[in-house]
Amino acid sequence: MKKVVGIGIAGFVLIAIVGVLLLRTMAAKEASPPTDVSLKAAKALQEKIDAIQEAENNPKHKRGSARVELSEVELESYLLYSLKDDIPAQIDTADVQLDNDTVGLDTQITFTSNATGNPVVDALVGGTHNLFLKGKLVAHDRRGKFDLQDVRVDGIPVPNVLIQALIKKYVKPKYPEVELNDPFDMPWGIESLKLEPGKAAVVY
Repeated sequence: MKKVVGIGIAGFVLIAIVGVLLLRTMAAKEASPPTDVSLKAAKALQEKIDAIQEAENNPKHKRGSARVELSEVELESYLLYSLKDDIPAQIDTADVQLDNDTVGLDTQITFTSNATGNPVVDALVGGTHNLFLKGKLVAHDRRGKFDLQDVRVDGIPVPNVLIQALIKKYVKPKYPEVELNDPFDMPWGIESLKLEPGKAAVVY
């Protein structure tokens, strides 16, 4: 059980990144989304990130007048290629699962012997493991809310009370804005976010 808990610590960093990513990476120009996980798909998402940041500060942009969609492939690619230096583990595989108001991440991750910098944690999490996370994500009227519903490490469920304790101790020092159960202001002029099967539709 201790090993499961330890692996979960770094997993919470991952779900925080994915949840925030969905809320912060919706942007302007919409083109045909890439169909395969690739560096090209990651760059396509980066272009959307850059565009929405520009739109927020553009006085000619009418808030709520534009809509864009993100695909699961773009999010998977961004996680595998663009965020690899921000995550204390090697992401071997990533399967982002978007459905009605829910986002899931089924991933295989490999931790090195010094992945977190904490010798005790590193001793617990070393090696390759399967991590599954799922939560409800809704946003409208410029406010969003994320509720973590399920965390499993190598198929073993991690209790919610333990998740909250671990987030407070290990995630919040690095990502102080993460409050998984509290409503928050949407970033970058985003009006609403609607998760649907296979895609995220954003109005900004």
